[in-house]
Amino acid sequence: MLLRPLPYTEPERLVTIRSNQSLPELEDIRNESSSITSIAGVVRQPLDLTGGPEPLQVDAGLVTGDLFALFGARPLFGRALVAGDDRLGGDRVVVLGHGLWQRTFGADPAVLGRAVELSGHSYTIVGVMPAGFKLPQDDVELYAPLQVVNPVAAPHRGVHFLRAYARLAPAVTVEAAQAELDTINTRMQERFPDESANRTASPNQRYMSLHDRLTGDMRPVLTILFAAVGLVLLVACANFANLLLARGAERRHEIAIRAAIGASRWRLVRLLVIESLLLALAGGALGAALSVWVVDRLVALEPGSLPHIASIGVDGRILGFAVAISIVTGLVFGLAPALTAVSFDVNRALKHGDRRIAEARSGLRGALVVVEVALALVLVVGAGLLVRSFSQLIAVDAGFEVDDKMTMRLELPETRYETIEAQSRFRLRLLDSLTSREGLQAAMVSELPMSGNSLDHDFVVEGWPAMAPGSEPSLLSRSVAGDYFGVMGIPVLEGRSLAPTDGETAPHVGVVNEAFTRTYFPGGSPIGARVRWARQEGEPQWLEIVGVAGDVKHFGLTSPERPAIYTPYVQSPQAWKRWMWLVVGGAPDARSAISVVKNEISTLDPLIPITRQRTMREVAAESLAERRFVLWLFGLFGAIGVMLAAGGIYSVIAYSVARRTREMGIRRAVGARPRDVVALVLKQGLWLAGIGALLGTAAALALSRFISSLLFGVSATDPATYAVMTLILLAIAALACFVPAARAARVDPASALRHD
Repeated sequence: MLLRPLPYTEPERLVTIRSNQSLPELEDIRNESSSITSIAGVVRQPLDLTGGPEPLQVDAGLVTGDLFALFGARPLFGRALVAGDDRLGGDRVVVLGHGLWQRTFGADPAVLGRAVELSGHSYTIVGVMPAGFKLPQDDVELYAPLQVVNPVAAPHRGVHFLRAYARLAPAVTVEAAQAELDTINTRMQERFPDESANRTASPNQRYMSLHDRLTGDMRPVLTILFAAVGLVLLVACANFANLLLARGAERRHEIAIRAAIGASRWRLVRLLVIESLLLALAGGALGAALSVWVVDRLVALEPGSLPHIASIGVDGRILGFAVAISIVTGLVFGLAPALTAVSFDVNRALKHGDRRIAEARSGLRGALVVVEVALALVLVVGAGLLVRSFSQLIAVDAGFEVDDKMTMRLELPETRYETIEAQSRFRLRLLDSLTSREGLQAAMVSELPMSGNSLDHDFVVEGWPAMAPGSEPSLLSRSVAGDYFGVMGIPVLEGRSLAPTDGETAPHVGVVNEAFTRTYFPGGSPIGARVRWARQEGEPQWLEIVGVAGDVKHFGLTSPERPAIYTPYVQSPQAWKRWMWLVVGGAPDARSAISVVKNEISTLDPLIPITRQRTMREVAAESLAERRFVLWLFGLFGAIGVMLAAGGIYSVIAYSVARRTREMGIRRAVGARPRDVVALVLKQGLWLAGIGALLGTAAALALSRFISSLLFGVSATDPATYAVMTLILLAIAALACFVPAARAARVDPASALRHD
């Protein structure tokens, strides 16, 4: 994700603007900028695909005409959308994504020219995109002209709903393009103060590399995981070198004989390095084979914020990297043991009783164990901090009940539900039919908590001093139907909830959240205050605040709630707001409500599809997907590191015990008890582990700032986590030492002395 170039023509010239833009703003930038060769926009919008066995809802990308040319995208067959398609009153044409073409149209090459029904309108298929083409940030299934599908929102300068992409002119830097964009924004601000206020001052009104935009949020996570992989590899390499040192010490007599009969040191070193290379390549081949299976499981975890995760897999470059790492490992970590193995006096080495060479090498093996333990502790401390952070996170009160709730998304087609009256009639009939069933509760909301969706408007408060157009504060707007607060378990803390009597002809009302009260009425009550949207056509419609509801974690458990207002769908002046999330509770099993809802909707309108059917617990779990992914991987790396470190300690102590068999026999012969021998061996191993733990603690403290961005509710230097992880590691080290220690305690003195 960090290194692979984007799959577009000259991807290094592609940039995006951090904030959404309106179509008139894109046109101004296109007409007034010389730093870019083209600019285009896209918005994802669900459309109903009817005419098949059952209605489907597909995610459509509504694009401006230059988008395909900007990315250098060519269709598999047919044609792409061009600038002439994107105009008010233009022909209704559509380009299919490869997946939709295969699933729904049977990969029929004769699909060109066929008419399809999308949200009540007939569109003509003019092209099919290849399998490899995807938009950078929106995974959509078909593409249609923006101004044809959404002629209402497209012309408005104040409707910022388009993701903007641009292609820099040759040799133009992002900084130079940004300077020109600042000038254009200043002119827009002067010409259109109502809609373009504060554009120049906005930190999101910035160009940035498209690659950086896609990986920016995940870059710290991926970098930390890459570093963790490096630590695991270093632990494994230290273990590898340690075992080669022990093997070389055991073969010193053989090597001495080879040297005595004429083998040069270079030939001996070459022999040992080749052996280490073969071992490393064998391990690399096994690792590469396992990775094919492991990567599929990692991708199945689906952390939502990882861009294009489905494209991650083992390919030729990854296999080449594995081979290169194996060769480097075999050379670098095999060379030192090889040089150590041939650094001796031949005459002394030929004497079986000379142990000084082995004793000298035991110090290097002990140093490698210390390094292994230190690196393993860094990993397990990181895993421990993430576990504590995750436990703190899942204990956060979301502000609503997640159990026993089923959610699904509906959108009413414009052709049959153009008016608010028609929309309200459908919503009320559906809610009445569902709530009439014993035990069921149902309500609707335009933006479901933790779904990632939001809609805000500038607003004014009656009686407050007038503000300059465009400088008004912003307020999240959420439309509801039915007893939404009761069904979701959101407490109404002051005033009253929205009621069935708050109908279309009744005075317009709203319920605000606690964040609104804290921000705009600190120390007071907003009950009875009246607000309205800042720029309304015709007679201003004031909303009276009748209640204050508890905050919900709308944007995730780690994000604070922003000021918001809930208003009845039936009182909305926005006929284009035809979507809704249906929340159903009270069923014995949340998923058992799906068939009931489908039957009721099919009775009311069989052409309305149901999408995104999930329980609220699943919705909440998806908001933690990235953190769970990092925790799972870091925990896995930590476990591997600890096992390798334990294996390193075991091998060193076991080898030492084997070398000291005669010493152990003498100690037993002069009266040492078995527990004394065990204590002696444990002391040696725990001394190495203790030094490694001290060094690892210092390293973890030094590196803790890099993981702090992933933590919630716990400090990166949390002493309890450091203490617990250190004790766990030392306990595992003690267990690794105990097996050879017990073997040493069972040494028979007479047998040991006779063996020597």
